[in-house]
Amino acid sequence: MVIRIPKDAPASAVDDALKAITNQPKSARKGFDATKYAGKIKFPMDGLAYQKKVRDEWE
Repeated sequence: MVIRIPKDAPASAVDDALKAITNQPKSARKGFDATKYAGKIKFPMDGLAYQKKVRDEWE
């Protein structure tokens, strides 16, 4: 769904557009719900240590 709001639209038009988006059924919305995967990946080492190791290989 695409909602276009012109630059000179009043604040009420923006509020109406937001209400139209939130009132849609969940099945009609497109997108990816990344929250269901949050914290699920187990990384074998600390992220900062990994970055330092990888960046050290570039030099």
